[in-house]
Amino acid sequence: MGHIIDSRFYGNGYSTPETRAIFDDRKRHQRWLEVEAALATTQGELGVIPLEAAQEIAAQAHIGNVDAKRVVEGIAQTNHSLVPLLREVQAACRDGLGEYIHYGATTQDIEDTGAILEAQDVLDVIDRDLTTVATLLADLAEEHRDTVMAGRTHGQHALPTTFGYRVAVWLAEVMRHRERIRQARPRICVVSLFGGVGTRGALPQGLATMKGVAAKLGLEAADISWHTARDNIAEFVMTAALVAASLGKIANEIYVLAKTEFGELAEPHHPGKLGSSTMPHKRNPEFSEQVAMLSRLTKYQASMALESMSVEHDRDGRAWRMDWVSVPEVSHFAGAALAMSMQLLSGLVVNKERMAENLRLQKDFMFSEALMIALGENLGKMTAHTVVYEAAMTAHTKGTSIIDQLLTHPAVAKHHTRQSLKAIIDPSRHLGEAGTMTDAVVAKARANLK
Repeated sequence: MGHIIDSRFYGNGYSTPETRAIFDDRKRHQRWLEVEAALATTQGELGVIPLEAAQEIAAQAHIGNVDAKRVVEGIAQTNHSLVPLLREVQAACRDGLGEYIHYGATTQDIEDTGAILEAQDVLDVIDRDLTTVATLLADLAEEHRDTVMAGRTHGQHALPTTFGYRVAVWLAEVMRHRERIRQARPRICVVSLFGGVGTRGALPQGLATMKGVAAKLGLEAADISWHTARDNIAEFVMTAALVAASLGKIANEIYVLAKTEFGELAEPHHPGKLGSSTMPHKRNPEFSEQVAMLSRLTKYQASMALESMSVEHDRDGRAWRMDWVSVPEVSHFAGAALAMSMQLLSGLVVNKERMAENLRLQKDFMFSEALMIALGENLGKMTAHTVVYEAAMTAHTKGTSIIDQLLTHPAVAKHHTRQSLKAIIDPSRHLGEAGTMTDAVVAKARANLK
C-alpha cells in the first residue's frame, strides 16, 4: 500500500469505490484514448486526415488493445507519459493508418482534457450526494423548527435559538455549493487543444477541430490555451474543498454537541459498532471525526492547486503535474466526506430534553438583555443596565438567579412580580425570526431540489 486511499482495509475512510473507479489507471488511459478518438474522428470529418484513418483510429482506441506491461516499460524507457500508449493503438491499426493518431495535438492537450473528463464525473458525484445531504438537512430543519436550544457565541451561552434554525444555516450553505457547481461547470469543463506552445500552429482547422472534439466529449470549447492558465483546475479543487469544509464544520458541530457534557446530539449507532478496544461503554463519534479530518486534508489540496497556478512561459510541467496529485486526492477526500455525512445525518439522534436542560444551566443569565430592556421601560435603559448588572454579579457570587436579586430592588419590585419577570425570560419569546427564516430556507431548498 503506497497511499491510505489504496488500502483494502482503510481506503473507504478516505475515498469511495466510486471515486477510486474514476481515477483508476486503466480508466484514465481509456479517457485519453477517447480524447484521441474524438480528435481523429473530427479531423476525418473535416478532411484534415483521411476518413479511413480516422475510423480505424477510433475503432482501435480502446484499452483492450493496450498491453499494460509494454506501456509501463515504454514509460520507463522514454520517460514520456503518453507516447507508449499511443504506440499501442498505432500498432493495433491496420495498414499503417495509425500514423495519423495524435495529429497536431500535444501531450498536455490530451491529458488535460482527460483530467477534465475525470473532474466532470467527480462534479456529478458531488452534486448528486450534495442533493442527498441537502434533503436530509431540510428534513432535520423542518422537524426541529421549534426545538429550542442554547445559542452559543464564543463558546458560551448567548441567547436561545432552535436546532432547526442552526440546521437551516447549514442547509443554505450546502445549497450555495450546489449553485457554485452549476456556475463553475462551463469554466471548468473545457477542452484543451492548442498544440505545442498554445498557438495551434500544427493543427489545421484548429478552432473547428476543437469545437468538434468538445461536442463529442460533452465539454466546452476554450477561447484560448489554458496550458499555463490553471485557474479552472484550481476552481475545481477549491470547489471540492469548499464542500468538504462545510461538511467538516457540520461534523465538528455534531462532534462537540455529542460530548458527554453537552449530550444534545449523538451519531447513529448499531449493535456491534465499537467505540473503544479497552472501554466497552464508549460510543465514539467516528463519522464526525472522520469527516472533520477529511475536510482538513482537502485544504492542503486547495493550497497545492493555488500553487500550481504559478506557471512559466507557454508550458511548464512543474505546475501541470501537481494537478495529478491535487485533483484525485481532493476528489477522494470530498467523496468520502459526502458518503459519511449522508450516513451521519440520516441517523442523527437529537436529544430535545438535553437541549432544554442545558438551556437552563445558567438559570436566567441568558436573558439579562431582555430583563434590562423590560426594566428600562420604567427605570430608563441606562439605569436598568446598572440594576441588572449588579443583580447578575450578586447572583454569580451567591449562586442564585438574576430574578431573585432583582426582586430585592425596591424600584423593580414596584413594577414587577416574580411571575411577570419569569414571563420575560420565556425562551420562546426570544427566538426572533428563527422560525420564519428556517421555513424560508427549507422552502427555497425544496423548490430548488425538485
